[in-house]
Amino acid sequence: MNDATKCDCKAICHDLNTVELCGKQWHWFLLSSAASYFAGLLILLICRHFYSRWMRSAYDRRPTNQYVAQYESPFLTPERIDKFQHTVFDHFLSVQTGSGKCTAILYFLFNVISVTLYINQSDQPLEQCEDVLNTCNWTLYADIGLNVFFLFHFLLRLIAAPNRLKFWFQMGSIVDFCTIPPCALALILERNWLGMRFMRALRFMQMGEILMTFNSTGTSIVQLLVLMLDFVSVWLFAAGFVHLVENSGDPWKADSARKDNFTYFDSVWLTMVTMSTVGYGDVYPTTGIGRSFMMVFIVCGLAMFATYTPYLYEFYRSRSPYAGRYERADSKKYVVVCGHITYNNVKSFLADFLHPDRGDRTSRVLFLDNKRPEPELTGLIKRYFLSVQYFEGSALNHNDLRRVQLEFSDAVILLCNKDSDDTKSEDAATILRAISVKNYCSKARLIMQLLNYKSKSFLQTIPNWDPINYRDENICISEFMYGLVAQSCLCPGFSTLMINLISTRSYIPGINENFDWKSDYAYGCDHEIYTVMISSDFNGMTFPEAAEICYKQLNLLMIAVENFDNSGLAINPLPDQFTIRKECLGYFIASSYKDVCRARFYCALCLNEGIEIGFKPCKCRLEAVKKKRSNVQLIPLSEHKSPNNNESGLTRVGSIDSKSSTATDVNQLRTVRHLFSQHSTKSTSVDRGTLAGAGMSSTFDPTGNYHWAPEKKFEDVDLKDHELNNHIVICAFGDDKTPISGLSSLIKPLRASNLPYKKLKVVLLLAEKDFLLKAWKELRHFPKIRVLCGSALDRSKLKRAFINRASMVVILSNYGKRMAYKDPFLLDKEPILACLNLPQVAGKSENSKPVEFIAELVNDSNVHFLDQDNEDEPDIELHLTMKFAQGSCITATALDTLMSEAYYNDEVMTLVRALIAGANVPEYDAEDEEHSGPLQVPANALCGSQCRVIRIKAEEPSLSEHIKGKAYKDVFVELLQKFNLLCLGLHRAIDWHLDVSVEHKRFVYINPPGETKIVASDYLYVIVQTSKLQPPTEVMLNKIRDTMLRKGGTPEHEQSADSKLTRQNKVDNESGKQQMLPIDESIASLAV
Repeated sequence: MNDATKCDCKAICHDLNTVELCGKQWHWFLLSSAASYFAGLLILLICRHFYSRWMRSAYDRRPTNQYVAQYESPFLTPERIDKFQHTVFDHFLSVQTGSGKCTAILYFLFNVISVTLYINQSDQPLEQCEDVLNTCNWTLYADIGLNVFFLFHFLLRLIAAPNRLKFWFQMGSIVDFCTIPPCALALILERNWLGMRFMRALRFMQMGEILMTFNSTGTSIVQLLVLMLDFVSVWLFAAGFVHLVENSGDPWKADSARKDNFTYFDSVWLTMVTMSTVGYGDVYPTTGIGRSFMMVFIVCGLAMFATYTPYLYEFYRSRSPYAGRYERADSKKYVVVCGHITYNNVKSFLADFLHPDRGDRTSRVLFLDNKRPEPELTGLIKRYFLSVQYFEGSALNHNDLRRVQLEFSDAVILLCNKDSDDTKSEDAATILRAISVKNYCSKARLIMQLLNYKSKSFLQTIPNWDPINYRDENICISEFMYGLVAQSCLCPGFSTLMINLISTRSYIPGINENFDWKSDYAYGCDHEIYTVMISSDFNGMTFPEAAEICYKQLNLLMIAVENFDNSGLAINPLPDQFTIRKECLGYFIASSYKDVCRARFYCALCLNEGIEIGFKPCKCRLEAVKKKRSNVQLIPLSEHKSPNNNESGLTRVGSIDSKSSTATDVNQLRTVRHLFSQHSTKSTSVDRGTLAGAGMSSTFDPTGNYHWAPEKKFEDVDLKDHELNNHIVICAFGDDKTPISGLSSLIKPLRASNLPYKKLKVVLLLAEKDFLLKAWKELRHFPKIRVLCGSALDRSKLKRAFINRASMVVILSNYGKRMAYKDPFLLDKEPILACLNLPQVAGKSENSKPVEFIAELVNDSNVHFLDQDNEDEPDIELHLTMKFAQGSCITATALDTLMSEAYYNDEVMTLVRALIAGANVPEYDAEDEEHSGPLQVPANALCGSQCRVIRIKAEEPSLSEHIKGKAYKDVFVELLQKFNLLCLGLHRAIDWHLDVSVEHKRFVYINPPGETKIVASDYLYVIVQTSKLQPPTEVMLNKIRDTMLRKGGTPEHEQSADSKLTRQNKVDNESGKQQMLPIDESIASLAV
């Protein structure tokens, strides 16, 4: 064909109908693909045959000498061939290397470009004459360049393939043979044939492997991309094949091609409608090959559609709306809450944490949990949608912690599952979350819940755990709850008193025309504990003087103070024990933080002039500050370190920048408190024989905080025929598999060292024998413990326990098999039935008094079962019910407010622990030191004192003249001045205004108004100082040893326990006059 003919042919072929003039040659393109494929296969088989024979002969001719074999081996050996294959694979195909990643990305992108070019040219004739060398069609040059790269990539894969025969039959190889040879043949025939370029769409399936290998996205995203690309590949491939055969026609029919304009888009529409089983019928194949292909495609496409649809549905269903990332739009603080996130677990926490009374101090809450929120929790989140966000993730995954930007959070709060059957396992999970948080951000402030008090020993294993600098806090649920129960045994209503003081609630004044007790109770619930740096005008005063001024002139109730020295926290200290310094932290009970500001800006000069103390500094104080600043040398701005001061001086917010003093002073105060706590709780190892003959008055545990007794056998503490009176009955439910939880935490406050040994009440444990045997391992060293095997559901056992003579009956919940109950109301069936048994056993005679009890409940809604005569509404909150207001029930959910209290007001936790535990509680309780041995203290070792909350009757003979018939404010001042008793509130009968009141129905009335009249049926809650035997120092022990050596004392361990106890009691009686009591002995006896 000459040049003129070529030009004429080129001009003619631009017409759609001129392809027939040149003649169709598509069969040559197909033949080139088939011939190259099978020829290559034949060559591959021949090479494999000769290579295997050559390798066998080379193996037979291998030299026997190893040295000769090393230098005379053939050039081609299996080792060298494998090495060459690995080199090619590592440099060009492995995505672990940079060049391999580039090759994989280019190969995928070039396949996409090739398919795009095919779709762009699909509206042109399938075959047309075109001079490749002289054409201006850039798409043809692009296609040639792409196929050159595909050929190079094919050769690389062929060389690196471990099994070339298997590689030859792979889909990628078939695609290359169907596209590369026709492109090369186009240069020879000077024709352009779209042909089977659509098969490049099958290479889209490689995208999933590339993403998975690069690890560039999550597994769910990779799975979705793989599914979508599989669909797209099949659709484009099927559409290209239908487009080819419909426009080419059947080979055995001369004129079978479609005459209409059947585009590639029509083919895509046909395959999509067919695969989805819709089948509109507007587009259909007409050729025999097209129809045959569609019959096969219908079966395969339907199977593929049915297989992939569930995966797509599962992916979209699993796509969580809580999988986003937190964006800090403003500078407002936020906390991250992790752990056990359920509706019942966070309802009380959110109500207290986001209470409207907190105002601008409220922080946002970000929940992070590994499951989606339940419907009830979703509704709760929507209720607080402005302040609460939920994220699905795990605290153990640093990627999830990064999503919530934990490093910028103000604190991390870890909640535990309080209904767990295995407390140790639950605490282990909580501690593991704490370790993960600290590993991610060492400076994160951590506030965590624990169930078992023994788990506190693991706090030392948490990296960067620092209660001083980072203000990390742990709250042991069993320790706090059973501590409240124990103090309620000694002071009924104490649990309600403390829970209301650490909870944020609003008081709405109501009509009190009918002497409704709920209005007075709600007024007391509005009071909380606040801390503030008090004014310097209190400098030099004693605590009673400062407390009187605060109450009478500022209408504030000060209960404790703390100086910036090593004196530690002082709760209602005696005048000769504590003097307020210039920088002093005060603890107040008030209804709002604005009221506490008055103690911060108190000015004696302004008060004498009749100026009311407000919420801001007075003029004279501002003038004094200006005068002080004028005498101070100015510091350059570059050297100035601005402290994070708070204008109001409040420490209600737990962050450093909200403190009233500088961050340095606050850290100093925390350091002093921590060191003081360690000093007062430090264990001292003392040998029994060392202190013989030195005049011992009592025996304590190694910490000096609890009374200690020699170990007794379980059979020796059985009640048997003994009679009890004014004792405490503890009813428990369970067996040998039931976790003990914190039963020892209930006994410890009842055996606190600030209680005289003679005044200790006998504690009777009523439970099944298996449970008692298991619990006795922790209780065997506590004195005055008795056991009675049986169940509180058995009335005969209750009579045998003398509950009609008991001062208090404690009914504990069953910790076994809690997770097995599907109905939450059934969790409290044993405690409820036991409470209903008490009045039946005690009797209803005129002389019989009602049995006072406190029951532990799991579900708050079950409180109405405890009193059949209650008038509470069905859906009323727990703290407004009659039994809770009286102090007869307690739940673990009521302690959820401790988490927000620890965040907003971490200083108060020291005060709460001191009042609840009745002793200095160490931060870490070593399990092996719990009852390792006694600590005997000399009678003259009284150093320091401790206070407790007691309940005093208004008709008490020794105090009736100071209380009965007077106003509350007069009683407050008189008891504080004369007896150093600090009043906290009343335990008042609900019908106190009547002549005959129901004694056993009372409510806790916190800090009533000063005009409230004290009636004869009232009880007063007061803080009283009690002497405490402190562990002897090393100097004291040396003096005792010297005294023993001079007297020639014999080791006490050779004497019997009975003789030792008799001698100790004798010493107690002889040295009783030497012991100094802070208040009158008759009043002190009221505390027990």
